[in-house]
Amino acid sequence: MFKEIYVKNFVLIDDLHLEFSKGLSAFTGETGAGKSLLIDAISLLCGARASSEYVAMNQEYTLIEGVFELEKQHPAALLCNEMGIELEDEMIITRKISSDGKSSIKINQRSIPLSSLKTIMSQMIDIHSQHDTQYLLNKQYHITLLDEYCHMEEKLNECKHNYQVYQKALHTYEEFQNNELNDDLDFLKYQVNEIDQAELSEEKITDMNEELNQLNNFEKLSEHLNHAYEHLSGTGKTLESLYESIHSLEALKEFEWVEKLVEKLNDCYYETEEAASQINDHLQNLDYDENRVNEINEYLFLYNNLKRKHGNSVKEILAKRDSLMQRIEMIENRAEVLDKLKIQVDEAYKNFEKTALEISSIRKEKAKMLENEIMKECRDLYLEKARFEVRFDACEPNSKGLDKVEFYVSMNPGEPLRPLCNVASGGELSRLMLGLKTIFTDLTSIETLIFDEIDTGVSGKVALAIGRKMRQIAQRHQLFSITHLSSVAACAHHHYVVEKTQTDDSTKTHIRELNKEEIIASLAIMSTNSVSESALMAARELYENGQA
Repeated sequence: MFKEIYVKNFVLIDDLHLEFSKGLSAFTGETGAGKSLLIDAISLLCGARASSEYVAMNQEYTLIEGVFELEKQHPAALLCNEMGIELEDEMIITRKISSDGKSSIKINQRSIPLSSLKTIMSQMIDIHSQHDTQYLLNKQYHITLLDEYCHMEEKLNECKHNYQVYQKALHTYEEFQNNELNDDLDFLKYQVNEIDQAELSEEKITDMNEELNQLNNFEKLSEHLNHAYEHLSGTGKTLESLYESIHSLEALKEFEWVEKLVEKLNDCYYETEEAASQINDHLQNLDYDENRVNEINEYLFLYNNLKRKHGNSVKEILAKRDSLMQRIEMIENRAEVLDKLKIQVDEAYKNFEKTALEISSIRKEKAKMLENEIMKECRDLYLEKARFEVRFDACEPNSKGLDKVEFYVSMNPGEPLRPLCNVASGGELSRLMLGLKTIFTDLTSIETLIFDEIDTGVSGKVALAIGRKMRQIAQRHQLFSITHLSSVAACAHHHYVVEKTQTDDSTKTHIRELNKEEIIASLAIMSTNSVSESALMAARELYENGQA
């Protein structure tokens, strides 16, 4: 939920701090008062491009800060976690734009790029104006909207997986079919034989390197092992001294503490004796064989040569060997391999097609339900003559199946159904879009919707119907409405007025929340441009009707 916004030095706004609540918030004011400035500020928080024109005259920078309440599992919160941005209960977005056009973006004091801000905020806020071309008007997104309405994520994931398997099998088949296979068969076999003769293994390479290291350090090993052994064994050396110490102490066994010392010295004696024995074994086995050195060097040279040709490790060389063998098999058994690959392609497509047809059947069944729901929304908004239809066409196989989906609409009797994206904008289309959003917004993670004067061109009962529909949406989503209509504003849970003040040398925009009596006065002015007793009575009745 959008909790707060702070704006400083922004065009005509000096210093503004607003707190928002759940429900429907209406923003009203005279034409030119600066209602669009609030939308511009929020758009910047959503990732709109910055411009130095937003910085107030004679100021060095403008600052816009938004505070949002987020649940931990909200998609926007998960995106923040992936980006390394730490969130608790709140997400604070700060945009600073300097007069020289430089801009900075931070979320919870961590700098992020503009593209990341757009990605995160697309999951949180949807700004809709009468002339926008957002996702509802993009036919490429219609199949996604229908699929969200169908609630068949598991089936769609299965379809995507089966399509990827089919594509991989098809690519392998076509690549092999189109390949002339002009490789030199004898050379391929020579390469395989060269690798096989080396009898490679990680253990063998490790052992040979260790053995070569020992052979190359023969003199050093011999000298130091002999020196160590001489100091441990022999007359007057370590082992003999330990033995004599133990023998002397054994004469004092009646003392318990001496007996413990004897035990420790005995342990020390036997461990030292074992170490001396091992040193002696190494000395006895120590031998320098020049032929063995040459043999190991030749093998390691062969190994390095194979690394240069086929890979940087034993694992990569052996993988290349398997690849070469597959190539040899393909050349020697081309027709048989092609048949096998074709069978794999056909089986993969059958699996994909089965899932795609199941999904298509679900879509067509649910599409009828969606059409009925949308027509109900249209009737609520006094679009009784409107028609809405989900149309299906076959398309090339893709990860979503075999369907091409597009929304068609007719706004007036006698008009043919036309693609939604080709219908001219206007009051009727705005109402239709409001009805669509009533259904589709519940299928998304978006919590805050902003309607920017989508009620232009309507009045009377239609205006009140729009206000009530917005209030209905606001039961589940936070909703802002920039409006000129008292009937819409009367339905709001919260009412803000945008005002402009002018002096001889400056013009400023202010926004403040109204109390109940101020709301009724504002509604009277919006309806009749008067605060007479009769105007106020009518406004109070309108307000109570809208709040009912």
